[in-house]
Amino acid sequence: MAQTDDATARRGVLKQLSRQTGSMHIKDLHEFSTLRFGRGHQEFSLLMEGLTADGLVMYDGAVFHLTDEGKKAVGPVLM
Repeated sequence: MAQTDDATARRGVLKQLSRQTGSMHIKDLHEFSTLRFGRGHQEFSLLMEGLTADGLVMYDGAVFHLTDEGKKAVGPVLM
């Protein structure tokens, strides 16, 4: 599978978090990212580090949570 560009992958991960009531275990989010956007382990880590640094997600050691800023960035999402 070809890797999706960064902007698309970022939006897709944020939307998936929103669909999952704003929180998702790292394992499940990693699997989603790998299958949907072709992000392997290192690429997934870089993607999530960027989202965290931008204040769009928070990581508690097991689960990623969409922040208020992340929710604003996503906007309304169709389930």
